Amino acid sequence: MKALVLTAGEGQRLRPLTTNRSKSMLMIAGHPVLQYIIDSLVENNIRDIILVVGHGRDELIDHFQMGGDQGVRIRYMIQHKQEGVEHAILTAKEELEGEEEFLLLNGDVLVESEMVSRTLSNHETMGSKVTMLVTLVSNPEQFGTVKIGANGVVEKLVEKGGPDRYVSNYAVAGVSVFSNEILPLLEKHRAMEIAFENFIKDGNQVSATVWEKEWAEFTWPWDLLNANRIVMDRKLKGKGSFIAESADVHSSVVIEGSVFIDEGSIIRPNTTLRGPVYIGKDVYVGNNSLIRDYSSLCDGVRIGYAVEMRNSMVFEGVNVGRMTYLADSIIGTDTCIEAGVQLWNWRPGSEPLYLQGSDETVQVPLSKFGAIVGDNVVIGVNASIYPATRIGEDSMISAGCVIEEDIPPRSSVILKQKLEIKERKDLKGCD
Repeated sequence: MKALVLTAGEGQRLRPLTTNRSKSMLMIAGHPVLQYIIDSLVENNIRDIILVVGHGRDELIDHFQMGGDQGVRIRYMIQHKQEGVEHAILTAKEELEGEEEFLLLNGDVLVESEMVSRTLSNHETMGSKVTMLVTLVSNPEQFGTVKIGANGVVEKLVEKGGPDRYVSNYAVAGVSVFSNEILPLLEKHRAMEIAFENFIKDGNQVSATVWEKEWAEFTWPWDLLNANRIVMDRKLKGKGSFIAESADVHSSVVIEGSVFIDEGSIIRPNTTLRGPVYIGKDVYVGNNSLIRDYSSLCDGVRIGYAVEMRNSMVFEGVNVGRMTYLADSIIGTDTCIEAGVQLWNWRPGSEPLYLQGSDETVQVPLSKFGAIVGDNVVIGVNASIYPATRIGEDSMISAGCVIEEDIPPRSSVILKQKLEIKERKDLKGCD
């Protein structure tokens, strides 16, 4: 069976992290989202993979190439214009010809092996033309949903479309087996919802397989923190620590809970790692730092003296200066955060946090959530960043700034102050 993975979407709500990269290339505990999908396919002996690519495809193709390093065969189909999931599937129509059925996966879902195996197993058992993995959600208006009848048979599929359009709390969870018979209907109607309506009317059975475990789809930045936690729990919790032989961890370092420290990393004296914590290759953590609570440091990150980091994701090549505080934040590649910077994760009085999207404002579903910082940003000494604030890529924040609003890409933010020098009139003698 071939696997068709859809990775072309622009990920507008995840910007600035997705300005130049595919959602499938976002780093979760040191690995791209797509790596977890491929690993899940390999574990189910599926090695023939078609990737529909579009936005950010150059980095993705350069990283995975033809799949040789992954033990798979990858072919790429380019979706030049993002026109929905049905258009993405039809982009790969020629590659799917001759196949009775194929496995469809969304490239913006955290997929694990059991999600694939359970969908395949139930598809064979139920004898359906389509089998879809679904999961219960509390916010169905943000997902495609299905109405399920007796014996797990899907009666209706409704695509994502707002508060008045969902038909249940069962969201489509990004893993499905499709019969090739659906392709002519997709081509005719150019709408997944209508194609499924006619497919079911024609007497074809569509079944649902319920996924009751944790699940993550990447729509908003906090979804990344959720996925990072799921992966770390899966890899580390209750399984002990891994410290690579070439890692240099000083004898005075305190390790609490499970940690992963990869090749060539250096952890300096009197630092505390309070797991779960992921530390990639060639990372440097300075003296007296505290790295804790699901923090993830990708390859080549450098952390200065007495830095505290909580539940934050730091992408490759980031420099964090001494005595900085990062909490519940996500930091893009090759960013420089200078000494004494504070990335706040809550407002006084525990006021609700809101994130401004391109055309909407949404309440953050977390009591604490920090900053989202794009690639190649410089944040100057002693700057403070308010919670739920986006800093656009290639921006520069000068020393001492207090940032209370989103900063557009390629911005220069300068703090101007007037210096007054006056003669003191209140001086008294030493006597």
